[in-house]
Amino acid sequence: MSSLAFEVSGRGPDLVCIHGLASARTAWAPIVDHLANDFTVWRIDLPGHGESPSLRPSDDASPSGLARSVQQFATEHGIARPHVVGNSLGGFIGLEWAALGDVASVTALCPAGLWQPRPSRSATIEFNHRAAKIFAPVAPALMSIPFLRGALMASASERPRAISASIAVDAVRAQTQARGFEACYTATLTTSFDTRESLIAPDVPITVAFGDRDRILPSPRMQQRDMAPAHTRWETLYRCGHVPMWDVPRVSVDLIRQTAQLA
Repeated sequence: MSSLAFEVSGRGPDLVCIHGLASARTAWAPIVDHLANDFTVWRIDLPGHGESPSLRPSDDASPSGLARSVQQFATEHGIARPHVVGNSLGGFIGLEWAALGDVASVTALCPAGLWQPRPSRSATIEFNHRAAKIFAPVAPALMSIPFLRGALMASASERPRAISASIAVDAVRAQTQARGFEACYTATLTTSFDTRESLIAPDVPITVAFGDRDRILPSPRMQQRDMAPAHTRWETLYRCGHVPMWDVPRVSVDLIRQTAQLA
């Protein structure tokens, strides 16, 4: 697979930021400047997302397959044992990458995969994807109105009116660009991260943090603590939805820094 689309900024230890399903590297915009004070920040678009190449029929769209794609990207760019932060599907991919054995730490923000595999699909995720495609042509106008922005972003955020219009428009645009949505979604639903099968060395710090009002991956069914590595630091983020870097950006940055410092 061709190299992934990315942006890099800052200086310091490498930090790879992995977005969620039907998102893009733009999702990290609220915290990238803060992270760049301490890290060389690599924001990537996953295969079939954003500006990265489309998934081919032969490509592995599962979280473990995507982890290998991101690992390949790191090798191509000389990134050795980076710190990793991922949101939602990106958190699942970060854990899978750690199981491959060459990351320094993982901060998983509202990660997917800490569930028993399930064939049922999420009505919320599918509605968001369809709605984004419908409203994309008028997204800049709609998202400039706080009331409408709040209504359209409420499933992902506990504080949707506080999200900037530019971030909201980027989120809509990412949904429309997510050509790999169906393949990645289907492959993710039928698997899970299980520490009994995916071993992560105990000297690799792991932080898992869920928003207390996560409507996309609600507790307890989608947040099974016993499926995370035994040495995981587990945090609850208050007044926070599914995308912590939007709802609690300062807390998110602190979690990433703290986890990296433990490495």
